[in-house]
Formats: sequence, C-alpha cells, structure tokens
Amino acid sequence: MQTVSQAWKQEQRKTLVEAESFVDILLIVGDPAAKTDASASDNGHFTASNTAQTVESTERTPVKYATLERNLWVLGGGLKLLPNAPPYGDNGYIGDSLSRDDGTYAVDPTITISFSRVYQAVIPGITITWGSAYEGEFADTYRVSWYDGTTVVESKTVEGNTDVNSSFFADIQGYDRITIEVLKWNKPSRRARIERIVVGIERSYRKADILKYIHSMFADPLSAELPKAEIVFEVENLNGKYDPYNPSGENKYFLERQTVQVRYGYKFKDGIEWIKAGTFFLSEWDCPQNGISATFTARDALEYMTDSYKGPSSGSLMEIALAAFRQADIPMLTDGTDPWTIDPSLSGIQAAEGADLSANTIAEVLQYVANAGCCVFYQDRNGRIHIDKLSTAVTDYRIDRFNGYENAEVSLTKQLKSVDVNGGQSVVTVGNVGEIQKVDNPLISTARAPVVAQWVADYLKKRQTVSGQFRADPRLDALDRVTNENQFSENLVLVTQIEYIYNGAFRGSYEGRVGV
Repeated sequence: MQTVSQAWKQEQRKTLVEAESFVDILLIVGDPAAKTDASASDNGHFTASNTAQTVESTERTPVKYATLERNLWVLGGGLKLLPNAPPYGDNGYIGDSLSRDDGTYAVDPTITISFSRVYQAVIPGITITWGSAYEGEFADTYRVSWYDGTTVVESKTVEGNTDVNSSFFADIQGYDRITIEVLKWNKPSRRARIERIVVGIERSYRKADILKYIHSMFADPLSAELPKAEIVFEVENLNGKYDPYNPSGENKYFLERQTVQVRYGYKFKDGIEWIKAGTFFLSEWDCPQNGISATFTARDALEYMTDSYKGPSSGSLMEIALAAFRQADIPMLTDGTDPWTIDPSLSGIQAAEGADLSANTIAEVLQYVANAGCCVFYQDRNGRIHIDKLSTAVTDYRIDRFNGYENAEVSLTKQLKSVDVNGGQSVVTVGNVGEIQKVDNPLISTARAPVVAQWVADYLKKRQTVSGQFRADPRLDALDRVTNENQFSENLVLVTQIEYIYNGAFRGSYEGRVGV
C-alpha cells in the first residue's frame, strides 16, 4: 500500500470524497534502445561537473555551489562552498568558461551524445533540462546536430528559448551521434549548465486530456500464474495526429517498450498530494479509422521477458534468477539501482539437477524460481520486480459501507484433497475428498519438494474468496491485507487482484482470499 498523509486517509473515510482527484501520465516518446545506449562527453567542463550523468535516467538534485560567477557568491545566501575534493554531488554538465556580457562564449560549450551504432527508428526530438537549480538558467540560443559517422545528417538552431525544460522537436533518424551546442546563455558571466538530456520527447497527458483510464494489477501469492500490472488510457484524436496514415502525425514515433510513468493525486488545502501509480512500458496502441480517439496500452517490465531463457538451469535459485534478470536487460530505475530484488534465502536453495529450461521464457523461469523458493513474484509501483516472501503486514484500509458499492460476493474454491509436486516427488494430504492440486516445476529438487507442497497446501486450505465493486482509493495494491466488512461480519482479506477505473473520479473492483 502506498504511503499517504492523514488528510488523504480522512478524505477517503467520507461518505463522498470532496477533494478533486487527478491522473497524470508521462509518456517518453523515443527509442528505448538508443536511450539506454547513450553516453555523453563535453569539450570542457568545470571541476564539479559530471557530464556522463546527463543522459542517465536517474533522478538527481544538483548542488547549488558558489562558483565565482556573477551573483553566485556565498554571501548571496542559499549557496554552498565547493569542497576541496570529490564527491561534488550530482550536477550534470557545468561548462568551464563564463559567458560574455551578451551571453555568448569564446568557445561554444558542447555536449556530444554518442551511441554504439546507427539508429534508424525516427524519434521526435530531444528534451533538455538546463540549470534549474539556479532559478531560471537556460540557453537562449542553441544548436542540435545529428551525425552518421562524420556526416552531418541535419542541424537546427533554436533562438529565443525561454524554458529551463526545453523540448527540441525534429525528426531525428539515422544517427550515431548528437551534439548540443550552447550559442548564447540567458545571463552574462555564467557557465553553461545541462542537468538532464532525454533522447526523445516527454509527452504529458493530464486529467483534461484523458477520455478513459483503467489500471489493473494481479499477483498470485503462490506464483502459480505470472503477475500483471497494466494501464489502458484513451485520448482524443479529432485532428488525426495519431492516425498511422497521417504523414505528419505522431504514430511514427511510437515504439514498443517506451516508458510510461503515471501518478495519482488529490487536491487538499496545501496543494496536490501525489503518489506513484507505476512505471510501465508501451505495448500496444490503436487508432480506429472511424473513431475520434486513440487507445494506448502499457504493461509492466514482463514486456522485457518474452525471449527464450539462455542462462544456467543448475546452481542456486539466486544464480538462476540473476541470470534471467540480466538477460532481460530491463532499464535501471530512476535512482540508479537494479530494477529487481530477490529474497536472500534463494542463495541457499539449490535447483533440481538436470532441469531443462530451454523451452521457457525469461518470465516463466523467474516464475519457477519464485514458486520453488516459496516467494511471490510481482512488480511494485517504482518499477522494481520482486521475488520476495509474502509480507505478513496488515494495512489500515477498510472496504465497508462507506466505500463499497455492494456487499462482497463470497465464494468457496474447490475442496482440497492433497498437493502433488512433480508427479509424486512429494505429496501432502489435506483431506479425504476434493481435488488434487498439482505443482509442476522443474526447478524444485527432491529435498525442496516437501517444503513447497506444504506451503501450497497451507494457502489453498483457506477456501473462501471475496470480490466486489468499491469507490477505489488508488493507494491500495495487490497483495495488501485489508479489512472487508459485510452486514454480518468483517474479515481480513489478502487482495490478489484490483482494478481502478478513472472518469473524473476513482472507482474499481477487487478480489482476494480470506484469512491468509
């Protein structure tokens, strides 16, 4: 469950939620392969500069140093002295020379973004964040050029820029190098600064732009099924900008696995409080020829895990999991860390000898690992894939008469007779009648089979499941334990599936297992 303020919680306990709600979608339109392949260099930089950081996806906060530039002195307040030695902080690019009185430079500060090969997929431009830490520092005039080897494919100059966050629009294609030259800074006697460069354009869709929005999450506590985190959103297309047959439209820029970041918010007296909805990767987009809208589908990082697994099939479960994640080559998280976490206990669990994983995808192998390790497999809202033990924590969330549209529907799963792992490798008997739950997992060893069989049996013995419609609070996640109330009783429920629908306000549906 996402952490929120007391004001958020109190609002959700009202009969009617009065605070205005928001959905904010950021689609980074570009070539995901080029973005991860980019490296940056410069033609001269200040001591505290770190040019390589400019093309990394990591979110950073530059340090505001007193650098002996005009009006950048310690006595001016809000500035720090530069240390005598590294580390200097995350400052991106800082040029080594000061601008003249007219903002120009004797030698134009230049950033070069290099790639290991020529990229042919067209991107709509690049996004540049200049010196945001210094209250409105930016290039007034700059030039962007892209090259194929030593040949200039095209070069364009922007004059009269007034934005700290600049979107440079151009059809960039057939490039293995991009240069950004600062021709004129907006202030005299200042160093050129670039904090961040995105190889692509960041396209925002806010509440007023979204015609329909659905967010669904599913996680199986037994890892018997693959997890799911998916969003579907619809935006207007009256002018045909997303039409695939429109030569000046945007459809040509869309590629699979482009990053989509979503957040949810409520407006309180102190402003809008935001929580993350998740990090997704563009999977599908559809623009009906006789329609007035375009629909986009983005899914979790399992989109990177559809290739056949090529790693080892023996050793510890930890070794197999790491090999699978590394083969998937999922982008690093915005904080610069690996996009996965694996329970440490998997280091001490050996896979079965002679397992054949050649016919399995990366995702399926990770599912096998999670199941054999008695772990749950899912992606959190930060974009990190987890193979972890199921948490025993209980949330403070309730589904009751205040937010439930109906009493939860209650059903019973089939009575469990026994659990059979790998055709008799281990059998745990639960009752005299009922169905036999089979577990087929090539990574489960003979020594491990009884542990897995008992783990599955303990979960499936809790037969009661509930489902219903409710006025959804978007901080709730799959695998949260919540209190569910009906007219006769209240029960603790492990949520396994949840869906949010947004049409100016949140509503949704849920499903879970009682007493787990």
